[in-house]
Amino acid sequence: MMVENLIRIILIAISYYLFSNEFFKFSAEIEDRKVTHTVRFLSFLLVYAWFMIASYLQLPLVVNWFVFLMLLGLEMHFAFSFDYLISYALSLFCIITGLAVNVFFRSFVSILLNEPLNSFDNNISTLKAYPIFIGFMVMALLFVILRRRKFSSDLKKMLRNRKSLVFYMWTEVFIYAFLLVQLLAFSQSENNMGIKTWGIKSSLFSVFVLVISIVYSLRVASLNYYMEKQHEMRNHLMKDKKDINKLWKLAFTDMLTGCSNRQLLDKRLEEYAGYGSYITLAFIDVNGLKYVNDQYGHMEGDKYLINVSRTLEKVMEGVNVDLFRYGGDEFVMISNTLCERDITELLEQVNQLLMDDKEVHYTGSVSYGVIRGDCSTYHKLIAEADDLMYKYKMKYYEAKVRS
Repeated sequence: MMVENLIRIILIAISYYLFSNEFFKFSAEIEDRKVTHTVRFLSFLLVYAWFMIASYLQLPLVVNWFVFLMLLGLEMHFAFSFDYLISYALSLFCIITGLAVNVFFRSFVSILLNEPLNSFDNNISTLKAYPIFIGFMVMALLFVILRRRKFSSDLKKMLRNRKSLVFYMWTEVFIYAFLLVQLLAFSQSENNMGIKTWGIKSSLFSVFVLVISIVYSLRVASLNYYMEKQHEMRNHLMKDKKDINKLWKLAFTDMLTGCSNRQLLDKRLEEYAGYGSYITLAFIDVNGLKYVNDQYGHMEGDKYLINVSRTLEKVMEGVNVDLFRYGGDEFVMISNTLCERDITELLEQVNQLLMDDKEVHYTGSVSYGVIRGDCSTYHKLIAEADDLMYKYKMKYYEAKVRS
């Protein structure tokens, strides 16, 4: 008799070890972590020792499975460094499936053998060994199948999504509580077929609800996962756009004045030429820059250029005109809507503002040449506008000499 009991204990220990080992391997795949054989064996030893103690003390099954949950959750937490919510969510998944299978086979064997349910309660009995052994072997096989089907990768998405995880956890708690109530039936000494069949039905129902909750939680988690990915892509695209705008600004902005530079002017003129547009072009030269550099230093000369560019921008505000720094002390204005007279009036306003500026020790002004023509020959337009600007400048210096 002692030999038979020892053989039953060993068989149940082997079945539980296989089940525990496969569950730990399954959990390890969720975070791509390896758990040593020593850790897996110690975890098995701790829980199985509790099973043996509970059997010898003949504690109610409810107490047995509740302590099992507490121990397994702590093992998950310390073995994988999961937070407690994830640890107990995984533990409940393991225990609910294990408990449902256990209830199913205890009830099923009690029907086959026509024995009362209390023969399969938490006591030292020959009969309960068979459903326990079968139950643990079925659970070990289940986790092997889940690992083969890469279910852990899907479960990982759900565990990382807090809303789905909380919903799933509460569903597990209710299923677990339902199965614990079902365990109270194993204290019945009556050979009642109705209670036995209810045990089978309740275990199948629990598994069904668990599967539905997992499927729902996985779909919600997947939806949230793709929404987060879409949000990340959107942020990434916005960042790329900002980076592109920064590069654009660096490539096509004059660093001193902040105006668009000559590279962008060439690009715009080529675009206008492609459209066959007529444009009005003004070639502008800052008067007296060399004098300011020589008398007050190049820092003051830079301030002069900046002041001219700000004045040009101020006058052009709200008007369809683009301003570019052509190079050195030269600027270019282009417009595809304004005529020569309009541009000339704007530039005269600029000269008036520069001459009225009392914050500098010199009188600022610009010379300019304005021309309208077909942009397909923009090189010719620039040359003609430059020539007109030169004539304007000659008149400016002649007038200055006479005064």
